[in-house]
Amino acid sequence: MSFASALLFLAPALCGSLSAQTHGAPRDPIRDRNGHPFRTPAGSPLEPAHRIAFYRGVRDSVRNGIALADIGDRLQFWIRRDPDGSVEWAGAIHGGAFSRFDLGGPDQSLIEVHYRIGALLRARLGALAARAEIYHVSSHLGDEFLLDTGTEPISTSREGLEVLVQGSPLSGLTVYGGPGVLLRSSRDLERVSFRAGADWESSRLAHARLYASLDLFGWAELGWEPALAAEVGAALGRGTKIGFGLGFGPSRAEQFFRESERLLGLSISHVR
Repeated sequence: MSFASALLFLAPALCGSLSAQTHGAPRDPIRDRNGHPFRTPAGSPLEPAHRIAFYRGVRDSVRNGIALADIGDRLQFWIRRDPDGSVEWAGAIHGGAFSRFDLGGPDQSLIEVHYRIGALLRARLGALAARAEIYHVSSHLGDEFLLDTGTEPISTSREGLEVLVQGSPLSGLTVYGGPGVLLRSSRDLERVSFRAGADWESSRLAHARLYASLDLFGWAELGWEPALAAEVGAALGRGTKIGFGLGFGPSRAEQFFRESERLLGLSISHVR
């Protein structure tokens, strides 16, 4: 697979959403735009989303241009809807494929792809929201990358449970955090992890909103070295964002998760 073919696949999903612009005041910060409790942390590289990104990357002192082409979505449903009450329950199934391409190569070939699928239980408890996810993760190296570099693939297949709590201490600001634990893995990995972050979104300015996001992920397997992802930009439509992204710490590519990297570049994403 080349980056050009991935771009052709993703373009309709990203461009079609630009026609639906946001209006009025910021939405409830602990609900998604469909009204379900717990707003998806769209700036987190762990969350399934439609995303195209162009980054300048540095991994273990090797500099190269890379592109990310992610495909992800979710199916959501209500279990108990009571907007005037203190408790609501909802469920969802989400999944995504997260692909990385080598922009410096002649064919812009696939470097790595990993997959995440999860079953979610979401709740609103008064002014707080919570989400519990049972997930599966696996990954693969690109065939051409394997042939060109001789890199040995590693098994990252695992299942785990993550619980996040979300609140809004200030208007337009959402904060979240919580622990994770591995339930099974194909190799002997430390079980405990922790994720935390924040998302901010302004009131509407002309046809856009300003936004900023920060996501931190730490894992005992990596000595709690934080993987940071930050982004600032403009929200142009219903779930579509264009911004500048920054990442550093352990690689977000599953096949290289023990290697440190720094990323800087442009990102276009859409989350339903």
